[in-house]
Amino acid sequence: MTTYPEHGPGAVAGIGVRLAAFLVDSLIAVGIAIASTGPPPNSRYNIVVLAAFLAIELIFVAVAGQTPGMRVAGAVVVRVPDGGRPRPAWVIVRTLLLAAVLPALIVDASGRAMHDRAAGTVMVRTR
Repeated sequence: MTTYPEHGPGAVAGIGVRLAAFLVDSLIAVGIAIASTGPPPNSRYNIVVLAAFLAIELIFVAVAGQTPGMRVAGAVVVRVPDGGRPRPAWVIVRTLLLAAVLPALIVDASGRAMHDRAAGTVMVRTR
């Protein structure tokens, strides 16, 4: 089993870091939805927010290992065995589980969320 430092770079990202990243990415998704559907309420707004959020997660984690929100919050998603960039197929699994919401809220003793465990990834701090 891979071990991570308790604090600083390389430590498993805690709830504060995760929440900060989520908020930034959510604001971007809301901006995309407003720009494409107009202000809420309208029939497409909610689905566009969700689709934009999941697209941000999928594309940015697959390409850069982190979403804009993760970059601002100081976190990156890496493979558990070697710390490398996650493979695209596992980023898809991770994103689909994230869409279900509940797996993102269930963490193990090391702080890894269920969607990260299923994809063989972990969100770690960069600073």
